[in-house]
Amino acid sequence: MKKFKKISYLVLIIIIAILLVVIYSTISAGSSKNEKSKALAEVEFLEMKLETMLNQMNNIETRNYDVSVSEISKQKQSQQSGGTSEAESSEEGANGGGSSKQGSSKQGGSSDGGEGNDTKKQESSSSGNSQSSETSKKFELEPIGVLSTSQDVKWGNIKNEIEILYSSIPTITLDLYQLNVSQEDVLGFNKEFDTLTTIVKSENKEEALASLSKLYEFIPKFLQNATDDEVDKVIANTKNDIFKAYSKLDSKNWEEIGKDTKQAIDKFSKLLSSTNIEQSKQYKISKTFVMVNELQNAVEVQDESVFLIKYKNILEEINNIW
Repeated sequence: MKKFKKISYLVLIIIIAILLVVIYSTISAGSSKNEKSKALAEVEFLEMKLETMLNQMNNIETRNYDVSVSEISKQKQSQQSGGTSEAESSEEGANGGGSSKQGSSKQGGSSDGGEGNDTKKQESSSSGNSQSSETSKKFELEPIGVLSTSQDVKWGNIKNEIEILYSSIPTITLDLYQLNVSQEDVLGFNKEFDTLTTIVKSENKEEALASLSKLYEFIPKFLQNATDDEVDKVIANTKNDIFKAYSKLDSKNWEEIGKDTKQAIDKFSKLLSSTNIEQSKQYKISKTFVMVNELQNAVEVQDESVFLIKYKNILEEINNIW
């Protein structure tokens, strides 16, 4: 009997131990998944901010129109108590006439009474009429294409974006460490971000573009640990090469720009042969591949505006694949 009890206790302990291991594993897996999702969201946030600043260097907007709002003011004139005003004006005119006569008899024909009469008529007229203004808003679509946009860099907007990012970097750094992202890569990003700040402060466009492109190079590295989605990784690597080419436009180094766009084509072509992509997405991928190839044609033309137009269209398409 005692032996049976010992066996029962032993079995119970084993069952409890197994349950604790299962519960701990489930909790750990869930926690790890949450950490990975959070880190992925933060990497995507970094990517969005860097892309925005890169585009702001040439006032690129990934849409064709902007909505402008203007106010239209209308004045409306209305007459209040018209009959009463006219009656009062008549009575005041009669009184004014009497005053004029008295003035004539005492002061030898002074015209003060007549002037008083005119003044009262004006006061009556102004009190009888009132003006009110109505304000309405007018909405218009204004084109914001590459050819119609000013080339002046709005440095104030970029400086604001940098200061906003500084408040997020400590949290992002810690979360990337938890995903076992290389310490060298994390510290490298933070150091380059400080470099970007000093460059933007001096408002040097060519150096700022180069620094932003270097910062974006860390995004594909971060994604290696933040996501298992191969499509996201390929897209990030493709955009990295496109941004490299874009950052060299001011230097007019078309040979280097051509090499970067060729690498972008090679990397994006991996998605054409992937069997893990839904059929509904294949059309967008094929269309984007054609557009990336068109970017290479823009390099042969060696015209900055042609390149920027195609660059803008590629970003619109590649960001909407999913």
